[in-house]
Amino acid sequence: MKKTCLLISALFSFIITSNAQQLDLSKMDKKEGFFNFYLDDDKGKIYLEIEKLEEEFLYVNSLPAGVGSNDIGLDRGQLGRTRVVEFRKAGNKLLLVHINYDFRAFSDNPYEVKSVKDAFAESVLWGFEINKKDGEKYIVEATNFYLQDAHQVAEKLGSARQGSYKLDNSRSAIYEPMTKNFPQNTEVEAIITVTGAPAGGYIRSVTPSPEAVTVRQRHSFIELPDDQYKPREFDTRAGYFHINYLDFTSAIGEPMEKKFISRHRLEKKDPSAALSEAVEPIVYYLDRGTPEPVRSALIEGGNWWNEAFEAAGFKDAFRVELMPEGADPMDVRYNVIQWVHRSTRGWSYGSSVRDPRTGEILKGHVSLGSLRVRQDYLIAQGLLQPFEDGKPKDPKMLEMALDRLRQLSAHEIGHTIGLAHSYASSPTDRASVMDYPYPYITMDDDGNLDFSKAYDDKIGDWDKWAIRYGYDIIPADLDEKAYLNKLLEDTYAAGHTFISDSDSRNASGSHPQAHLWDNGTSSTEELERMMKIRKAKLNTFGLNTIEENTPEALTEEVLAPLYLMHRYQVEATSKLIGGVDYTYKVKGDNQRKQSRLDAKSQKEALGALINVISPENLALPDHIINLIPPRPMGYGRNRETFPSRTGPNFDPIAPAENVVDMTFGFLFDAARANRIIQQSAFDSTLPSLADCFESIRSKVFGKEESNEYHLQLKLMTQNKLIDHLVKLAQDSRANSLVKAEARAFLKEINRNELNLYGSKDTKKDGEIDNNHKLYLADKINKFLNLPEIISTPVAISTPDGAPIGSEDMSCDFDY
Repeated sequence: MKKTCLLISALFSFIITSNAQQLDLSKMDKKEGFFNFYLDDDKGKIYLEIEKLEEEFLYVNSLPAGVGSNDIGLDRGQLGRTRVVEFRKAGNKLLLVHINYDFRAFSDNPYEVKSVKDAFAESVLWGFEINKKDGEKYIVEATNFYLQDAHQVAEKLGSARQGSYKLDNSRSAIYEPMTKNFPQNTEVEAIITVTGAPAGGYIRSVTPSPEAVTVRQRHSFIELPDDQYKPREFDTRAGYFHINYLDFTSAIGEPMEKKFISRHRLEKKDPSAALSEAVEPIVYYLDRGTPEPVRSALIEGGNWWNEAFEAAGFKDAFRVELMPEGADPMDVRYNVIQWVHRSTRGWSYGSSVRDPRTGEILKGHVSLGSLRVRQDYLIAQGLLQPFEDGKPKDPKMLEMALDRLRQLSAHEIGHTIGLAHSYASSPTDRASVMDYPYPYITMDDDGNLDFSKAYDDKIGDWDKWAIRYGYDIIPADLDEKAYLNKLLEDTYAAGHTFISDSDSRNASGSHPQAHLWDNGTSSTEELERMMKIRKAKLNTFGLNTIEENTPEALTEEVLAPLYLMHRYQVEATSKLIGGVDYTYKVKGDNQRKQSRLDAKSQKEALGALINVISPENLALPDHIINLIPPRPMGYGRNRETFPSRTGPNFDPIAPAENVVDMTFGFLFDAARANRIIQQSAFDSTLPSLADCFESIRSKVFGKEESNEYHLQLKLMTQNKLIDHLVKLAQDSRANSLVKAEARAFLKEINRNELNLYGSKDTKKDGEIDNNHKLYLADKINKFLNLPEIISTPVAISTPDGAPIGSEDMSCDFDY
């Protein structure tokens, strides 16, 4: 047995020696840099030269060439994970180990440090067999490492229900034109193909042969920054993204979780000067593939940030300029703004490469969807209706779209310099570009529109305060924590409120000011103002909204954003009902205490929402209904047109159904209903759930309609009311009191509104009305008697139309 083992060992040693002898690096193309590597062009292989064992560095994967579908979410220029890794030798292998920095120990006791390190798993990302040893240098073949699906394209296609795919090595290769080496970073790019059976329309729409999806993936090895960067503590009031970890050497009674903000390193040439140039300014480079006039707008908007950094004491410390010729946007040395194309309109977002140990941002990377600008153009087209009598295009449409791009450029750059969304800024004179504004357009008494204030043209006051928190150079003789706390108190004393995503993107939200796509200090007043503009422009809507030689059916694409222009203000107004005004207050600070919204504001909001779903505001003017023909060949329905229950014909009820479903969805959200039923227990002056139900009932069932179209809209609304009440009564999130109230309200409707054989004069009602009442009564009775077998119908979808995204996305790429 012993002889057999010795023979095997000798044979293995011979194979390794033989392979090393056959590996002639002199015939390969050597690229010197952070990690030297060799390219064997004849065999399509790559070899790494490694002598930095147990020395930490950053490993980042990314997607230089993507799939091109917003729904799938694999964009050109998308960054993957940033990981701290090191090479470790283990026998005949070098292991690439992802170090676990989520759990740390800071102690002079090595046993204490080791106990924490050994308590939590690490991750070996790859094992490289040693091909050759030359002194302290190891040569390993890295071909398979670089040809892996590191960005998980196959997995993401599966998650998006586009099919089952797997990596095909025979169709993958090193992409030599973008495989480069530099003193502080090594960049290797690969052509990666995943193959499988396509199952979804998204991948079919963007890939010429959807059974084979080919992208390019980048692997970046990056030198870690030096230890001169000083992390700054996170404060929930300051509006910054952060890193966090558990420190197991924290004293008992002290928080174990440590948090530090994400920011660039920025130092003054003269730290003692109130205003000084930066040692190294922050420079962002715009994609050279960006066309004019978009290019100039993005550069202009991005450069707004220089004003904020000046407020923090830096002169000319921030600028945006065009990318140098031949520069690589994925190179960590460049902060970039990429102009990203997709087949469908989608989100823009800002991401970054940052040191997971400290939070220092090493590279800001902005991705701007190129189709976004067309949505603003379409909004303006529906409002201006500029194509009457062959008139030329109104320049205001392009001007408004470019104004939004300036704001968008500043917004996404803001994420990459560390800032989160600040959604409560619109009421305070648009205090932050980190809010999402809807175009603010005014109309005079003659119906003339003013677009001059559609979007802001400067950095906001909140942004200046926020940059000061992150980037102020604090004098050495001052206590940092006290300095920053005073800065925050000054910020809030100036009248600002910071509320971010989780409170604003939620249909159950209760904050009266934190909304997306809203305007104004009063959500209710702004909704009423928008309704007037909407009504006026629907009355004049016609072929004046499209250019000559355009199929008339395409007026529907312009109609959709006009008809739904109030959709986000409806959501904002709904949050006032059962609303609570609050801040991210910390003990002892100067922010206001939370309080329930007063009864007057809640009742006004409810009245405005009920008005939205009245037949006169749901109805389209007759001339529009008669205007839109069925879709011609080559122009099928799409995600940004209204659904239809009438086959190929335009359905005049469907747009109204969208609005009613949306409004009732917000009003009858289970969390909102829970809050409403509770608030009256603490303050009897506030509306109860029964009060809200009664206000809705009297409007939806009260008024008789002589107009047959309006009658059908009214009956549809009644049906939707029943459906949403049934849904609320069944909602697992609703408490028992809400469910009881919903069931009681259904009984009341049945008894008082749908009883055809009571005291009402049924001769007044038409046959359709009476039949519909019988249908609703039957639906309610069946639910109340056998609720376990009744389900509400699936609501028809609302056309996409979010100003920067064509799909609701709960995950925030935007950071």
